[in-house]
Amino acid sequence: MLKLQTNLARQANGGNGNAMYGMSLCAQAIKIAHAIELIETQTLTGTKTYLEGLLKQAEEKKTKGVQRLVKTPEFQAAYLSITKLKESGKEHPKIEKIAELVNEELEKNREAKLLLFTQFRETANQIVETLKKGSLARPSLFIGQAKKESGGMSQKEQKNVIEQFKTGEINVLCATSIGEEGLDIPEVNAVVFYEPIPSAIRKIQRAGRTARHAPGKLFILLTKNTKDEISHYASNAREKKMYKTIEAIKEDIKDKPNTLKKYL
Repeated sequence: MLKLQTNLARQANGGNGNAMYGMSLCAQAIKIAHAIELIETQTLTGTKTYLEGLLKQAEEKKTKGVQRLVKTPEFQAAYLSITKLKESGKEHPKIEKIAELVNEELEKNREAKLLLFTQFRETANQIVETLKKGSLARPSLFIGQAKKESGGMSQKEQKNVIEQFKTGEINVLCATSIGEEGLDIPEVNAVVFYEPIPSAIRKIQRAGRTARHAPGKLFILLTKNTKDEISHYASNAREKKMYKTIEAIKEDIKDKPNTLKKYL
């Protein structure tokens, strides 16, 4: 859809009125796709916040596409349903599952440290707030620096959180993609993916935070029949292909030492 939007923009710049309308429809489709991903794989809270953001944009008349979208009966029905679910105390089942996993691991080992990964900051916030209600978890958010109005953590705040995690003052760190990077995060007893990611390299980076010097655990939460399953199987396939390629290179170098030059 993003590629289509780019192509339509090129045509619209050439004076094609139909392409301009097509861009508006494409933008609406992208927003619907994102909302579907949020409700299927993230949280009801995050989905409701996103839909409210679209309603605000429509009220401010930022784009005609958003105004059309929020007026559709499907959008209004979806927003009403989510609002009722939230009012009744419902949330995505992953939230309950992740709290269960964390509690189980900390009951087995009160000194354990856990690192949780999620794609969206809104989801990370929801996880931390849920874990704070338990008795064993001492959770903290670990996200990147501020982007526009979305909030974030300064480098000083990030450093303080890492220090508290090292000393045990914090025993559960809930991170976005910043936790994959080369930061001085200590080894943890378990890594939990709130959702799978399609990148094999990022998966390995995340999983590598545990089992460096002692046995560790990796949990990956999947919602059936959603994008989660696609990402999970795509990542596994790419990881297998990567290891297969590495083995082939090793054999090639072993049999023909001079061929090393072509890989450098």
